[in-house]
Formats: sequence, C-alpha cells, structure tokens
Amino acid sequence: MRKLSISALIVTILFCGLSGCKKIIRNLFEGIDADVPKFSVTLPAIPYAPPNEVSLGSLSQKFNLDSAVRANTNNVYGANDVSSVKVKEIVFSLANPDDQNNISNFESARFTFSSNTKTDTVTIASVKFPDTYSATYTYVPDNNPELKPYLNGSVLTYNAFGKIRRVTTKPVTMNLQVTLRVQ
Repeated sequence: MRKLSISALIVTILFCGLSGCKKIIRNLFEGIDADVPKFSVTLPAIPYAPPNEVSLGSLSQKFNLDSAVRANTNNVYGANDVSSVKVKEIVFSLANPDDQNNISNFESARFTFSSNTKTDTVTIASVKFPDTYSATYTYVPDNNPELKPYLNGSVLTYNAFGKIRRVTTKPVTMNLQVTLRVQ
C-alpha cells in the first residue's frame, strides 16, 4: 500500500511539474530583442521645407503573430505565450550623407500603428532629430506603448509623418532598423 501511495505521489508530481514547465520557463525567460527587417526608402531632393509635419504615407501588411512565434521557436511557443511586445529602439541611418544632406536636415519623424482588430492608432515613435551633422541617429523611446494587442490582428497598418528642418539638395537613402523587445 505504501509503495502504491509513493508511486501515485511521484506520478502526480511529475505530471504537475511537466505541465508547468512552460510557465516556469516563461517566468525565467527574460525575453529577446528581435530585429524587424531593415526598411529603406529613397527620399527625393526636397526643395521646400513646409512649416508643419506632413504625411509620408502608409503601409498595410498581413501578419500572423502565432505563426511568427512558432516559426522562431520550433513550434514550442505560440502567440498565447507572448506577454509583451514593445519598441526597444529605432536606428535611422543615411546611406549617402554629406555636409548639405544628412540627418540634421530633418526636424522630426513620427510613426503610428494600428491593426484590423485594434483600430485605434498608437504612436510608436515620436523622434526629434538633433540640429548637428549626423549620418545615424538612434532613438530609444521614453514611453513605449504595448504593441501585443495590435499584433493579434491579421492586417497591420503603419503611418509615417515627418517635418523637414532644411531643404535637401539630392536624393538621400534613409535606412530604418527597428528592434523590438519580446517577452
């Protein structure tokens, strides 16, 4: 009888322990930094500096958070295992800067985000560029909003806005590298 009780206790402990492995790993796992594929855009020479921020366009794309998580974890985890997604940093770099055409030509940039399941727009970055020559600028958000509720949608929409400080005299290629903190 005693052996049967001990065996039942061991089986119960193993069952409970194995079913809680994901929870334990999730509690110990500090998260990862995930780079979104680099985005490049060539901006034409801008002969006029409007006094206000202007829309630079929008982009919509299909997205499946569960598939993305499963593909990057060998099907161990899914969307339900992700508790948080936030912008960690955005690196802006110009591929062809010079003294007259560099990051200081731009005063600000702002990016918003929404999805088909969460249509209210959230500002994911509001950047003020320095007024000194630079080929790159790294933006680290002070107040980065939670993006996971938006990523539960199947269509994501991004909007970009900007304000120019000084005209540019040639086309410039702007590269953006976004790093997300995923937990």
